[in-house]
Amino acid sequence: MEAPHQRYLARGAAKSLWESSDPEVLICGPVGTGKTHAGLEKVNACCSHYPGCRVALLRQTRKSLAQTAMVTLEDHVMPAGHPAKSGRVGSPIQRASRSSYQYPNGSEIELGGLDYPDKFMSGEYDIIYIVEATDCRESDVIQLTTRLRNGVLPFQQLMMDCNPRGPGHWLKKRCDRGQTRMLKSWLKDNPKFHDGKTWTPAGAAYLKTL
Repeated sequence: MEAPHQRYLARGAAKSLWESSDPEVLICGPVGTGKTHAGLEKVNACCSHYPGCRVALLRQTRKSLAQTAMVTLEDHVMPAGHPAKSGRVGSPIQRASRSSYQYPNGSEIELGGLDYPDKFMSGEYDIIYIVEATDCRESDVIQLTTRLRNGVLPFQQLMMDCNPRGPGHWLKKRCDRGQTRMLKSWLKDNPKFHDGKTWTPAGAAYLKTL
């Protein structure tokens, strides 16, 4: 049985991500700050409210996507019984074989890995969301931006998230040049760990592990 869906409240960098219409935006922060959850909430909201919206949800490998972002999308973003989750929800086998999430209004989230970027070069998208973009090559990312031309959303966006790496990484250099907007994510941005005033029990327990 699926857990009941809880209303998502974006704060801090997550709120800035929701409000962003920048051509390229990166939300960067340590593990546990809710970066991917925030990005997936935005993707789901756009697909729900704009019929025909097309999103490419990617990670460096398709296998890693199934083990991480797809779990968050199905278990914590889409409400129970969402029609896009047809099939055996929660099954690793089902996630591994799924190629997309299709919404009743014609919107679609295509799934894939950047180990095979050519698969997406014939498509047109409103949002391309790359999870843990530090694992990817800049050349593949630049190539994908040419596919942001579906035109259903009032903006077209390359959205990325990552854990911090060194100052010489191509993502940091891209932000330093002003090509990508960087949003810095903190633990207090995650509503699971902080309610806007104080740490939740889950947050207090997580802090003890750091």
